[in-house]
Amino acid sequence: MFDIYFVVFILFFSAGCLIEFFVFNEEILLSLCFLSFIFFAFNTMSDSVYDNFTSAASKLESDLLVSYNSLKQSFTIKFEYFFQMRGLNSKFKILLASIKFYLSISQTSSASKLSSSFFSIAFAKLNELVLFENKLFLSFQQNCVTTLLYPLIFQTANTKAYLTSSLFSSVQITTPTKVSKALKMFSL
Repeated sequence: MFDIYFVVFILFFSAGCLIEFFVFNEEILLSLCFLSFIFFAFNTMSDSVYDNFTSAASKLESDLLVSYNSLKQSFTIKFEYFFQMRGLNSKFKILLASIKFYLSISQTSSASKLSSSFFSIAFAKLNELVLFENKLFLSFQQNCVTTLLYPLIFQTANTKAYLTSSLFSSVQITTPTKVSKALKMFSL
């Protein structure tokens, strides 16, 4: 059961204590108690501590994977939405070009003042649509950057709340008073 070296060490240690070769003060006794506690804890509780650490590590890993998958799915859905909306700008430009071409052809073929004022108002509206489209496209780009790029770079606690609130920000449209001023100018 006991090793021969352990028995010899106990005998020499006991002899050293009897002749007061080893003097025990409170620091030495406290150090011996601490070392014996560490030895006892290591021999009796090492398996349970190891099991606790492995279970905590596996739980942390599973929680991390669940949160990663949910973030990955939300970013994938947002990216697909922004990817589908990217063709909106080119389609709007084609529609705008065709309407401008129609109005310019129609304006050259009409001779009355009423139709020319109608065409000038239509051109003013088209210019307003172009400004709206530019604001919409700028807002779209800013939303793409703030909802997709910033959360990847800066991970904060309120990232999810910011993503949901800034996904669809409103774009201000020009007021109808500008259109009525344009109508008054051309009706004279």
